[in-house]
Amino acid sequence: MKKILVPTDFSENAQQALDVAVQIAKKIDAEIVLLHVNEQIGAALPVSEYYYTYDRSIEEKYLNMVHENLEKMLGDVAARLNARNIRTAVIGGPFSTIVEDVVQTEGVDLIIMGTKGASGLKEFFVGSNTEKVVRTAKCPVLTVHDNKTFEFKNIVVPTTLEADQKKLFESLREWEAIFGGKYHLLYINNPGAYRGDKDIEAREKELVESTGLKNVEIYKTETFTLNEEQVIFDFAKEQHADLIVMGTHQRRGLAHVLLGSLTEDTINHAAIPVLAIPLK
Repeated sequence: MKKILVPTDFSENAQQALDVAVQIAKKIDAEIVLLHVNEQIGAALPVSEYYYTYDRSIEEKYLNMVHENLEKMLGDVAARLNARNIRTAVIGGPFSTIVEDVVQTEGVDLIIMGTKGASGLKEFFVGSNTEKVVRTAKCPVLTVHDNKTFEFKNIVVPTTLEADQKKLFESLREWEAIFGGKYHLLYINNPGAYRGDKDIEAREKELVESTGLKNVEIYKTETFTLNEEQVIFDFAKEQHADLIVMGTHQRRGLAHVLLGSLTEDTINHAAIPVLAIPLK
């Protein structure tokens, strides 16, 4: 992890994400890219060309506010982080698309975002900007809520133990090498994918040994459940977890509507940080 992207809308949640990013960047000597996305500018500019009544001063005031806030955030961070390791960018366009482009062009290794989550109709039909980034980003996304620290000592990892989880375990090994911590793997039995104890143990052993994950323990639910999200939260509470790590298949379009995303649901409703790792 050499480059961390922190999208900001200047909210308290975004500030919390930046605080966590600074702590991580100091530990691993990473660079922070502080990004503000102006989603309105894409619509504002064409309008200004065709309507003489459009007030450009409004747009200028907005951009001045953005730059003033970015400068203030840089000043606040300067005392804690070497100035050469942080820079800002302001880009206009659709939020998730801009973030995806920046990840690719900048070679971003980790995105850290603050989130309030989404609920009700907004969650079903629109989702949060965080969800959209998790659904498209080619790198891990760490979401934080009210957290001021990144000291992740007890990490809960819900896993299917299928072959596609190898990428998740490889990322866990990299995370473990940098930050340490104990990894509590959680296999959830459900009626659609039942596996016996021996099969579960064999799969866990294969993934752990092939990826080199060390401080790990496997747990499995004793009964079937269809409410996987609640099982994860209950287990995280039992383990005094301070981080949940999940792999995501990043379903989009109709597949996302029909099948949903357990990772996105967990991010929306979790009280602790969630690290989403793309499995593609």
